[in-house]
Amino acid sequence: MTDPHFLWLAALPQAVPASEARVHWNLKDDPTPVLDLALRQAPVFYFGSWTEQHESDEPQRARCPALRVSDWLFFKGTIDEYHVPALDDRLMAELVSVFEPRTGDLPAEAAAPDELRAFLVDHLGEGVLCQEEPPTDQRLTNRSSDTPGSQSAVT
Repeated sequence: MTDPHFLWLAALPQAVPASEARVHWNLKDDPTPVLDLALRQAPVFYFGSWTEQHESDEPQRARCPALRVSDWLFFKGTIDEYHVPALDDRLMAELVSVFEPRTGDLPAEAAAPDELRAFLVDHLGEGVLCQEEPPTDQRLTNRSSDTPGSQSAVT
């Protein structure tokens, strides 16, 4: 079995330049000072984890909620133009739908859907990005300090 990947959703109240969004989505090491600062200050939501067994060759067919969200937000942030998707009612409904457990999902750690809805409602109008790096100094809204890789506590 492979090492698990962990996923957090960051809510960014400030705008991020398209050039920095492009760097983020392309997984480049180029400098992104505005995005880096925004991610360090952003409240985050822990989605869950996955391993290679949860991956699928078909788009949007991942076999766990966290990986589906990661794939889906990549799609939303790169189609038409590179950007940080803004959370509105439509995006929130789509995100909740993608996160819902599905028949055929394999066992994997996942946050409670009602916790996700509450986080999204609190951050309507903000930009949203996934991050696989554990948060270090953000306010983690739905998990205690024992979340994998996290040093944050629920407040």
